[in-house]
Amino acid sequence: MSPHYISLIFAYATGMGIWFLLNYFFPSLWKPEERIYFNKPYLEFAFSIIAVFAILGIGQLYIRSLLIPNDGNILVDALNQFIIFSPVFVLILIRKQSLATLWLPKSRVVIRLLAGLLIALFSVVTYWLTRSGANGLGNILINIYHYQNISHLVQVFMEDVTIALIFVRLSAWIGNKWSILLVAVLFAAGHIPSLVTNGATFIELGSLIIDALLGVLVLTAVSKSKDIWWFFMVHFAMDMTQFMAIKGVIFDFNGTLFWDTQFHNMAWDIFLEKYHLNLDDLQKK
Repeated sequence: MSPHYISLIFAYATGMGIWFLLNYFFPSLWKPEERIYFNKPYLEFAFSIIAVFAILGIGQLYIRSLLIPNDGNILVDALNQFIIFSPVFVLILIRKQSLATLWLPKSRVVIRLLAGLLIALFSVVTYWLTRSGANGLGNILINIYHYQNISHLVQVFMEDVTIALIFVRLSAWIGNKWSILLVAVLFAAGHIPSLVTNGATFIELGSLIIDALLGVLVLTAVSKSKDIWWFFMVHFAMDMTQFMAIKGVIFDFNGTLFWDTQFHNMAWDIFLEKYHLNLDDLQKK
């Protein structure tokens, strides 16, 4: 496991622990607004998968610069990110479902966002304390919450809404506990190819258990809160640590859900230039 990922585990665990404490002392903040019910949850789950395929299709248009033309304008890129994930909202409009089925409660949104920001700050501090060679905390925070990251903020928010779309419907179909376990195991299994490719030992493969447990912890907190407003603040902050946490160039990305953003590409360009590497030459090898 990379030092970056180890620090992420500590940071996420801290964040989820703080949420459980806040929920214990302020239970009314995350009291469900309405009961989520589907007549045919398996059908709704199928529709959510179709929406994901639509997202992937629009994402391909984005990769090929076929959405709104953009010469580097961060607001245009943020709008493109929203367009990519728009099938999520189109689906619930067609199915006449509420935002609650995306874990987007309509009450106390500002308070939920502020709670998420507070949790995110504690998580960032935890990451900073556990990550060797990290830049100064102030520098990390300034870079995370820089206006140039608006596009990535929108992307992370829409990714989490998409996950909520799928999880809520899967949970209504097979139950919350089984859904948490299934998604957590799939999350851990998603790391197997890269570990095998890098020649991981049996002990290193054992880290997948930690991955699964972390997935269970995160999904338990988010599904209990039924609220993406607070969680995406944490997710965004943790995602941004991959770009500016360490002195020097970062290339151990934890990636995004569907494709690399312009910020991933820029960071890779810096890395290749610093070490005088040429992709064409590397591919020939």
